[in-house]
Amino acid sequence: MDSSDDVLIAARKAKFDQLRQELKPALVDFVERLGISPADAVLKDAEAYVPYLAAATRDLTSDDDEDRIWFLTRIGYFIGEYLCQALQGCWYVEDQAGSMYFARYVVGRFASATKLGAVDPFDLARGYVDAAPPRNLVRLLAELTAPV
Repeated sequence: MDSSDDVLIAARKAKFDQLRQELKPALVDFVERLGISPADAVLKDAEAYVPYLAAATRDLTSDDDEDRIWFLTRIGYFIGEYLCQALQGCWYVEDQAGSMYFARYVVGRFASATKLGAVDPFDLARGYVDAAPPRNLVRLLAELTAPV
């Protein structure tokens, strides 16, 4: 890793605390805005919310780029939290220079047996949000968490 990589990692790690502080309230707000309750229970049992979020976001469209980014960020938070809970992992900044996710916020270090290493939930969210409706969140998450 060269000095520019060190600077990049330091900057991403400095902003990681901000992500962690925003993630949970933003996810609860997202679930609440979709009309799902109790919204705060998503933080403890994301799996139970998959069918509701899938139905609520299947045909959701964005009016502009700001709406798209808002939707993408929140569905990324959900995917990340779901994977952390389902596979007993955690959020972190990928600091391995050779990783395809270098300097990204990822979930990984999973305790459960899985074919996954680190995963960028925002990359997955981008694919989901940019897919033509109807989207299938249930299938996306099932494919990710399928046993080895």
